[in-house]
Amino acid sequence: MGSSDGLVRPTSLLKSKSLSQGSVQRQHSGLDVNTNVKNNVILYKYDNPKQSRNFKLFIFAHLIGWSVLAYAIYKPSLMDIFTTDISMKQYFQDHVWRFPIFVFSSFIGPSMFLLFYFLQSRTLKYIILNKGGETLTFITHHMFKRKSTINNLPVRSVSSTKHRTDDGTYISLKVKNRPFYFLVEKTGTFVNPKLFDYVMLIS
Repeated sequence: MGSSDGLVRPTSLLKSKSLSQGSVQRQHSGLDVNTNVKNNVILYKYDNPKQSRNFKLFIFAHLIGWSVLAYAIYKPSLMDIFTTDISMKQYFQDHVWRFPIFVFSSFIGPSMFLLFYFLQSRTLKYIILNKGGETLTFITHHMFKRKSTINNLPVRSVSSTKHRTDDGTYISLKVKNRPFYFLVEKTGTFVNPKLFDYVMLIS
């Protein structure tokens, strides 16, 4: 969710001299950007319907696969530990392999589904600077379209952990008063890169 183009990583006071000349120049160059846009402006987009569809299919296939395994491995005797006076030792001897497989498959399917669901809801599809330049709209790859849009985020409440040209696959964006980060995939398109950099700088 290095420094360049108007974004500087937090540095120790003891290392303040380590800021490069390029970083300073980039900060000054960002001051020339006008964010008071007359219409909504797309700053970033990553719209890949095929990949999004395949990812959703993978998520559901994953959930169904583990659920089928849990169902297939289940036997009523697995509940004996709760309904009979069987000792724990005898119970595990009777279900030495069935019990761990059942527990693992019952846990891993829903857990992975929730993880993928969460990642989809935090991976950005569009970042839009709204008319007037004071607020942003985030559109995510959320599995449910009605929950994919987050409107009217104050520009100054959004900050980036690093610059888009830094190493890595993702840029993490932090939104004030919201838990967790939003993710920007660098393979997407920075439609207005200079404006994107400046919005992240002043936030």
